[in-house]
Amino acid sequence: MDEYSLHQLMFRKGKLIDQTPEFVSFRRTHIDKWGPVSFILMNFEKLFTDHNVQLAYVDGRQLVELAHEKLERPKPEELFDCITNKDEVGKLVKIPALRFKGPDGPIDAAIVLQSYFRMYKAREAYKHLRFLMKKATTIQRRFRLYLFQK
Repeated sequence: MDEYSLHQLMFRKGKLIDQTPEFVSFRRTHIDKWGPVSFILMNFEKLFTDHNVQLAYVDGRQLVELAHEKLERPKPEELFDCITNKDEVGKLVKIPALRFKGPDGPIDAAIVLQSYFRMYKAREAYKHLRFLMKKATTIQRRFRLYLFQK
C-alpha cells in the first residue's frame, strides 16, 4: 500500500508536519536512504522559514529523486521543482533564476532592465547636479568674502 501512496509532504509555517499518515508511509518506504532525504527536508524547512511560507506541499517522489542525484546542497530552483503548489508558494519565494520564466518573462525582464537604466541615469544626473551646486557654492562664498573685504 505504501508503494501506491502519493507521498505528499506538508509544511506548515516552515516546519514539516511529521505526524501525518502520508509522512509515516513516506518514511517507512524510504528508510534505507533517509540520510540524504532528511537533508533535503531540512533545506525545504529553511527555504520555507526564510520566506515565511504558511502552507506548502512537496512531492515525495521528486524529493527522493533529488536526494539520489547529488549529496551537496540543492539549489533553490531544484527545491522549487519538487513543490506541488507552486503557484501559491511562488508568490512568496523569490528565486532569481525563476523570476523571468513563463509567457510574460521577456516583457518583465525588459521592464526591469528599463527601470534599472532609468534609475542609473537619474542617479548620474543627480551626482552631476550636486557637483555643480558644490562649485557654485564655492564661487558664492569667495565672492561674498571679496565683497566683505572691500
